[in-house]
Amino acid sequence: MISKIKSTKAAILFKQGKPLLITRIDLPEKLFRGQVLVRNFYSGVCGSQLGEIDGVKGKDKYLPHLLGHEAVGEVIETGPGVKKVKKNDNVLLHWMPGSGISAMGPELRWNNQKINAGPITTFSNYSVISENRLTKIKQNLKKNKEILLLGCTTSTAIGAIKKLAKIENKQIAAVSGCGAIGLALIKTLKFYNVKNIIAIDINNKKLKIAKKFGANFLINSKNQNFLNTIKNLFPNNIDQFFECTGNVDVISKGFECLNQKGNEILIGVPHFNKKAKFYTLDINLGKNLIGCKGGDFSPDKDITNYLKIMSNKKYNSKSLITNEISLDNINDVFSDMRKQKILGKCIINLNQE
Repeated sequence: MISKIKSTKAAILFKQGKPLLITRIDLPEKLFRGQVLVRNFYSGVCGSQLGEIDGVKGKDKYLPHLLGHEAVGEVIETGPGVKKVKKNDNVLLHWMPGSGISAMGPELRWNNQKINAGPITTFSNYSVISENRLTKIKQNLKKNKEILLLGCTTSTAIGAIKKLAKIENKQIAAVSGCGAIGLALIKTLKFYNVKNIIAIDINNKKLKIAKKFGANFLINSKNQNFLNTIKNLFPNNIDQFFECTGNVDVISKGFECLNQKGNEILIGVPHFNKKAKFYTLDINLGKNLIGCKGGDFSPDKDITNYLKIMSNKKYNSKSLITNEISLDNINDVFSDMRKQKILGKCIINLNQE
């Protein structure tokens, strides 16, 4: 068996719209080419996992399967061909691929039933990860757990702002949806000295945090039409609209907020049967709709610079983490996320098996 570790606690999605099953699963008897066994210290919980459970993208053909795509941990064992990391290395697990082998999914079992897993899953104490979804990190990851945010949250925010929007500090930027990524966007905009930052949400508690992180205009879109409010504040419209909710009405109105050279960065994922509406002439005249896949994060090129940003006192990445739970409480977190009760980033402490 792998390093004498035969099984691990894990959270399994068996049916869309239903709670995850928290149970023990059997690990494979051996690692295949490019696979790495990792002991996870902390995992992030993302809105994308809630979307998987709720079927936002439609029917899930991979059920039953594991979840999670950002974490920090320690390498326990490496499979054939792995050169990027070695045993005892501290590693960041990231969903965007980097260098290394793109390995096949692991062979996991529960009661003799196959449990699917892709190149990265993190809702478990131990995970079998593809080499190209790992990067060695020098810092002590038990003490610097906020580094896990680079697996998705902060890397998406920083990349969306610097790579996709290519924002300038004199521009006007709006962020719709002040959850974990939305707040990371606001924190990043403030870090880059953007003077006018608009936060839009339906939760006043989230807006309060957004103000603390740097937003200087707050709009509760449950109580007021944010399109009209923005047009009243800025008659010449705005330069950047970062959309994190996946609400097609918000997407449509956000595009309407833009000036003729403005960008709408699409981060949130709408339900698969919902459609936004646009005047395509606006695109012909210069407006841009830009899809965001992980902020175009390139782990091999970006991690060093992004870590410098996150470790800067001005950025204060630790403040993004508002909830820390055990794996046993994961279903309660998803229930709270649906009710808008999770204000920032929730992470799972996996240090106890």
